[in-house]
Amino acid sequence: MHTLPDPVTRCRPLLGTFVEITAPDGHGEAVNAAFAAIAHVHGRMSFHEPASDLAVMRKAQVGECVAIDRETVRVLRTAQALHEASDGLFDVTVGRSIVSGGFLPRNGLGPLKQYDGTATDVIIEDDTHIRLARRVLIDLGGIAKGHAVDRAVETLIEHGVPGGLVNAGGDLRAFGSADWTIGLRDADELVRLDMVIRDCAVASSANLNNRRLLRGSLRSPHIGRRGQPVLTGERTTVVAELCVIADAMTKIAMVDADLADTLLADYKGHVVRALASQVMN
Repeated sequence: MHTLPDPVTRCRPLLGTFVEITAPDGHGEAVNAAFAAIAHVHGRMSFHEPASDLAVMRKAQVGECVAIDRETVRVLRTAQALHEASDGLFDVTVGRSIVSGGFLPRNGLGPLKQYDGTATDVIIEDDTHIRLARRVLIDLGGIAKGHAVDRAVETLIEHGVPGGLVNAGGDLRAFGSADWTIGLRDADELVRLDMVIRDCAVASSANLNNRRLLRGSLRSPHIGRRGQPVLTGERTTVVAELCVIADAMTKIAMVDADLADTLLADYKGHVVRALASQVMN
């Protein structure tokens, strides 16, 4: 098994969780730059930040051209590609359902019925501008977290770091030749499966302990086909080349694991169905 020489792990609160970056000793400047890249994504794509691009877009009127960060456009392009490939199953404009379920704040949003658009109503004009065909309430959530992990890895590589691991609350990506043993936390918060990974990304989703009763019906922060909440007692884990894809695909795999595997063939990934330790790369 290959290991990282003299690993040092640093941690900061970002993306609504704790982000850890592990890299060989002596690369402190690169790690600081990687944290800065993550902080930039947090500032631009957080639902909670009043100055974020999401706040700009939810205030935008139909037909209005608005300027947003090029990284936000990059994530929106990925989201739209997955929306089309999954026949609408993956949709970042389900913010209305998530807010109505009590999983995101309603502060300043006004009537939720005004946000009646889908991902196809976000028209990307160029690398820094979008236009809305209908008003939308976007929650980039996990896909932004996955993108932030990828940006951190890109930054570390640009600074000459030979290998490492970026972990944002379970959305993680390893790069380089080292092997990493990770524990997969099940929906009930217990770790029953260890997995060895190398030069790949892993993301998991579950909602067993994140549900609310609303007007007699259970709701979760995961929305499936026909706007119905996804209620699953199992952890869903995806391996892919990029963390943004791994995270996004967990939302598809929670509903249709076979469809996720089909789509993941284009992204060097798969849904984890194994019950024993193994090497993933």
